[in-house]
Amino acid sequence: MTVLSIVHGDDTDGLTCGAFLKRARESDIYLANYDNLEKALQDVKLPVDVLYICDLNVRDSLESELLRIREFADVHIIDHHQMSPELMERLTEAGVTIRLQTDDCASVLVYDTFKEQLGQEGKRLAAYAAISDMFENGPLAGPIMAKLDRKFAQHEAQLLTHALGGDQTMDFKRLVLDELSKFSYPHRIPGLVEKSIQSLEEMTQMKELIPGNAIVKGRVAFMESINDYSTGGISNLLIDTLGTDVGISYKTNGEHYNMSLRGEMMLKEHLGDMCKEIASKYGGFGGGHSRACGMKIPKEHLQAVLDEFDARLN
Repeated sequence: MTVLSIVHGDDTDGLTCGAFLKRARESDIYLANYDNLEKALQDVKLPVDVLYICDLNVRDSLESELLRIREFADVHIIDHHQMSPELMERLTEAGVTIRLQTDDCASVLVYDTFKEQLGQEGKRLAAYAAISDMFENGPLAGPIMAKLDRKFAQHEAQLLTHALGGDQTMDFKRLVLDELSKFSYPHRIPGLVEKSIQSLEEMTQMKELIPGNAIVKGRVAFMESINDYSTGGISNLLIDTLGTDVGISYKTNGEHYNMSLRGEMMLKEHLGDMCKEIASKYGGFGGGHSRACGMKIPKEHLQAVLDEFDARLN
């Protein structure tokens, strides 16, 4: 049986999903992201018998590819991103298995699905992903965290998070995935500690650049990515540095802009819902969680999109 898993390859949660599936299902792993998920699905052909899709925000425009794959393979979606109820219903009727819970991270859901095979050590890795994705208080993650050394788990999770924030090369991400599939401790992964420290220094330098480059409008701070720095990272640092409720960062991607939004802990608005609605209005796509989400929009609509966020949040 040939098992393939397409997972979000850019962060701790997605790579941990891949590590779990590699160990529990002996799966080949395809590292994708929101931009190239459609291409990843187009590449799925026989002899794949089973396909898993994790942590990748499956949207309506991907339905035809999923139905094509379902003609020759079992398809399983395990995710914590929102999906339209109508799409879920149609895919389920076609035989796609969907496990979707928005209040835990994807790795915790994968762990819970295969916990008999993954055992206590898998639980530890699931906790790292939950901390990294800020879902450590989820209904499944909470009981896991309750029986771990919280400070130890937090330290290992943050080393992993910052190292991946500083090195997005495919070689490093593959190394991390392989080591996690062996249940390695992050601080023992070759080069990871050094990369995490380097990432912290880059974050410090970015914080120093923010006051001169960001635009603050009421509760929101906007900033274009500098030196191709992570938009999600900048969005978090905007809140940290400027004290706003929401940080929005964006960078060019061909004929589009990729945009990341982050919200402070007590934010009442659901940024993921807002992203999905606004992106669709301007010919793009988006979505995500209440305080962490993103979108992709055509370049010509950038200012209109920023103005709309300004109006809605202020």
